[in-house]
Amino acid sequence: MKSTLALLVLVATFQQGDPLPEMLVQARTALEEGRYQEAVDLYEDAIDLALYSDDSSALAGPMVARLRLGLAEGYRAMRENDEALRVTEDIFDSEPGPETLDRALEIRYEIGLAFLGGSTRRLLGLEVRAERKGIEILTDLVRQYPYQGFSDDAIYQCASWYLKNQLPKDAERYFQRLLMEYPESSWAAPSQILMGDALLAQIKGYQYDMAPLAAAEQHYRRYLRLFPNQGESQRARNSLNKIAEIRAKRRMYIARYYLGIDRPKSARIYLEKVILDVPDSNEAAEARQILEGLARKAEES
Repeated sequence: MKSTLALLVLVATFQQGDPLPEMLVQARTALEEGRYQEAVDLYEDAIDLALYSDDSSALAGPMVARLRLGLAEGYRAMRENDEALRVTEDIFDSEPGPETLDRALEIRYEIGLAFLGGSTRRLLGLEVRAERKGIEILTDLVRQYPYQGFSDDAIYQCASWYLKNQLPKDAERYFQRLLMEYPESSWAAPSQILMGDALLAQIKGYQYDMAPLAAAEQHYRRYLRLFPNQGESQRARNSLNKIAEIRAKRRMYIARYYLGIDRPKSARIYLEKVILDVPDSNEAAEARQILEGLARKAEES
């Protein structure tokens, strides 16, 4: 309905005898009936006529942008995504009205998602994967035009792609932005638990930097507190158990170090913590055996 109304307004601006009105009606009809190449050809001819006719003053700014939007729609329908992107950039440079700008942004968003989801591009005659181009498009959209209706979804899709492709630090950055800037988003709940996953994925092993572990635990606990009915509660609890196991391995590692330099009192602190936190684990069983051995040694001495 909006496109039809916009077309009527556009046609009404032309002078009597101008060939553009009929051309635009034909272009819109072709687009709506699925004759996309014909629509593209008609819109291109209309744009050339509007820009290079003797009297083009009436078509300056928003009117040219509206013609280009029809062209972008045609290219998008043909899955000529790079051409559609090019035309939307021309729209931004031609003083678009609010509705035209919004739809042009939506087209770029749709193309970004398509690339991220596996759609290919044609470069030098070859079909190539375009996930990185999708990330670039979505990131630029959110940076230049934040708080659009699609902004939180764009950020979430980028974050999820990074996590899926074993780039947890990048995923963390995007999930953090979504949680901070779009707290009311429908993606807030999954982002909360996936933020924990991104942090947990950065742990290389209990011998290495454990700083992300506490942050991951906070996000899992926050998920359980804020979204108890979202369906991922058990997975969050499982992740918390995994964190406890990693901590137990870390404490056993430290305890063995203290035993190695003959500091049994320091080792005992970590061994007892393991038993307290994860009493049914293999690490706790080992800690009990070590403590029993230390006790016997103390009695013998």
